[in-house]
Formats: sequence, structure tokens, C-alpha cells
Amino acid sequence: MSFTFMHARRLLGATLIAAACVAAPVSNAAEKAVIYQAFQSIQYLPLYVAMNEGLFTKHGLEVQKVTAGGGAQGVAAVIGGHADFSLQDPMTAVLANLKGASLVNVAMVVSGVPVWMVAPPNSPIKSIADLKDQTISAALPPSTSTYLLQNLLKEKGLSNVKLNTVSIGTEISPVTAGRAAAATLYQPQVEQALANGYKIVYDFAKQYDGVYAFSTIDTLKSTIQKRPQMVQSFVSAIADAEKLMQTNPQVAYRVAVAEFPSLEKTVVEAAVKRLLDQKIYPATPSISKQAFQAGLDLQISIGNIKAGEVTYDSAVDNSFAEKVSK
Repeated sequence: MSFTFMHARRLLGATLIAAACVAAPVSNAAEKAVIYQAFQSIQYLPLYVAMNEGLFTKHGLEVQKVTAGGGAQGVAAVIGGHADFSLQDPMTAVLANLKGASLVNVAMVVSGVPVWMVAPPNSPIKSIADLKDQTISAALPPSTSTYLLQNLLKEKGLSNVKLNTVSIGTEISPVTAGRAAAATLYQPQVEQALANGYKIVYDFAKQYDGVYAFSTIDTLKSTIQKRPQMVQSFVSAIADAEKLMQTNPQVAYRVAVAEFPSLEKTVVEAAVKRLLDQKIYPATPSISKQAFQAGLDLQISIGNIKAGEVTYDSAVDNSFAEKVSK
């Protein structure tokens, strides 16, 4: 091999390396984050809007959603390091903290009580007072809807009302079978019942008027310490989604229909409209002290938490939401 050829070969190799360095794209990969949701629920629509409308991508995140099958399972995934966030009743995280976990709630996703009591069209039940000596269908505990019902009956002094508890999502079945006079339901079961002629006999949503921390996003305190910008990006995307839903409800309808293809479009849209109208979907991800206290008071009332055992400051880090809620 001649010197000239060797020199040319080396020169070519150096040129190719230099060209490769110039051509190689600068790594700008999105930061990954995993969120476990308790259930696939129309109440969690702000999360789905953030995912479907590219709002997490806008904030530099690649988000994976996993359905846990329950709030406790979602919280356990965060504690165990399988998820960065979980979405469910904030009190699930609070209860985990009482057992030694270190979780904080950082964003509101469901800011009111999405629970309604319905009865058949020919039912004599028109108000809570008419429930005397009746049986009501409700979700198997732990379920906030059932806790709310029990607390309401306690407040009204209706100790003679019986509960027929069934799997969540099937609460209407005992009524149609004649084993219960009314049922407490979430969406979209409410709209499905109304489409079949049922009537609303009690509106828990009106009782709280959008001021109740029903479902929030939580994370570990250590995640906030180690990856504060990631947490901020996540909360910012949720804020964008909630704002978009308020200013452009058609986006909310479209995403909901896509996320729940097995349901009638009219039922999905009616559910979203009611949830928007009754302030169940929050305008911002901020978790107010009043909303958190409403959820905490319910847990104290049913005996899950002792009075004075939990504080807002220990359970909520509102700093990320406040930055994007102004």
C-alpha cells in the first residue's frame, strides 16, 4: 500500500467521521414519565386531553398511561417506583402516608363530586326524605360515592335506609332487577340511566359546587426533589388541558368520544357537558385548602382518619399548579 493511498484513505476516513458528526442529530428526546390511573374514567378527561392533544409533548414529556384497577394500586405503583404519578382520590395517598409513605398531591383533575342518585321514572322517590325504609344501590367500598351517601344519610338521620353494594359501574343493576329503589352513580352511567327514562333524585355535585378534591395527581416527595422540572412540565400540561376544555368544549367532546368508543356518542357528550357545567372539571390544577378539607372531612366523618391527623400542608404541594394557575 503506497503512502499516497494510505494518506488518502486516512483523509477520507477523517472526512466521513467529521461529516457524521455534523449530520448526527442533537439528542433532544422527550423526558419519560409514567402515570397510573385508578380506572379509565370519563372523570379523568383532563389527562386524556393532555395526551391526545399533544400537550405533554409540548412541555417536553413522553407520558405513558397505565390503568391500575383501583386507587390503592396506583398509589402502590408510585411508592414502588413503577410510576412517577398516580391519579385517584387524594385521600388514598393521605392514607398511605399515615402508614409511612411520602406522597404529595400536586394537581387537581376532578374538582367536584361527580355523583348523582337516580330512580326509575315511575318511582315515588323525589327527594332524600323519600328514601325512608328503602334500599339504595351503591358501589362496594372503598368508594367515595358510597362514603358520600353514608354521610348524607347520617346527616339526614335516615338510619333506616339499607345499602345494596355492588361492583363499581354496575350500581344500576339492582334497581332494574327490583332489589333497590335508587342508585348512586358516576358518569357516564348517569347519562345512560337518564336516556332510559330515569330521573335524578339527589345531586351531590350541587352540594359541593366544584369545591371538593375528588381526584388528584400525586407523586413522591423525592421525585419533586430530584426532578422538579419534570413535575412542573407535567402539571403545566394538565393546566393547558383544563384551560382548553373550558374554552373549547368541542375538544373535550371529541377526545371523550375517542377514549370511550363503545359508548353512545350522545351519552358521552351529555356526560362531558354535565361535568363541565357543574364544575367537576376544574379550570386550573390548583388544589385549594377548602377543596382538600372537604375531602378530608368526609374521611374523618366515616372514621378513616382522625381529626387533626392530616394537614393540607403535609398532603399538598400546590407550588407547581400555582405557577400555571395565574
